[in-house]
Amino acid sequence: MGDFKNEFSWSYSRDVLFNECKREYYYNYYGSWGGWDKNKADNVTRTLYVLKNLQNRWQWKGSAVHNEIERILKELVSTGKLTPLDKSKNRVTEIMRNDFRSSREGLYWNKNGSLRDEPALFEHEYRPEIPDEIWKRNYDEVILCLENFYQSQVIEEITELPKEVVLSIESMTGSYFAFNPELYYVKLDLAYSIEDRIKIYDWKTGSGNSDEHQFLIYALYAHEELDFDLDKITVIELNLFENYTKTHIFNPEQIDYAKDYINKSIEDMKSYLINADENTANMTDFPRTEDRKTCELCKFQKICFDLE
Repeated sequence: MGDFKNEFSWSYSRDVLFNECKREYYYNYYGSWGGWDKNKADNVTRTLYVLKNLQNRWQWKGSAVHNEIERILKELVSTGKLTPLDKSKNRVTEIMRNDFRSSREGLYWNKNGSLRDEPALFEHEYRPEIPDEIWKRNYDEVILCLENFYQSQVIEEITELPKEVVLSIESMTGSYFAFNPELYYVKLDLAYSIEDRIKIYDWKTGSGNSDEHQFLIYALYAHEELDFDLDKITVIELNLFENYTKTHIFNPEQIDYAKDYINKSIEDMKSYLINADENTANMTDFPRTEDRKTCELCKFQKICFDLE
């Protein structure tokens, strides 16, 4: 990876991290910048970059499910053939086994370049005593999510669609707000259009309530960037772990709220910068959270309190 500038952009996940812990936000978006080059980066930058790429076991479960569904859907759309469930299970099992071994051996510390797709588990870095039955439960939940996906309405819907109406399968898209000059990123698990309507799916792999802000951002993107009328946009939350669907439809007042929220979020983020135009930051301007439970789950705990 060559030298390039750290440009500011906004995303739902960036906003979540900013509100969780300002110091963790700094490490993730500023302190770790350039750490992908292990031959040039200083020790602190390199360490922050490696730790930034850790996933805990729940995130790993989610990634395993999302990645496998992406493979299933892309093959279905391109060939018209559905991967058999057993083949999908065997494929994800082999991938997870290899990822687990690689992470357990700490190979992510040795790799030069991007670690975005490198298996690196939080528990192997900080909690090596995790018993096998917990890892087995994590794997079983991946398989359960895949089984529920194969029984969902999505398969039938996609099978009947011409491939040209599929707008996104796990694609990360960068766009510019119509109401704000900043770049923002949206990743849609699945989106397709039928005539003047768009349906957006979001897979969930855990329990508990989701943050409706995330779905509101999807609707805003479909409305502003893809030019769909608001009453023609449907966002469907498909929880593959608990096996339920929830439909989200938004009105103009909620879209206005989203715009105000994003404007305020961007303003708050930039207020912490030394130079907002250059997107430069000073670590000590980003305080640590006072929530110790957040610290216990933080991927940067190895180094955080050794710094200022």
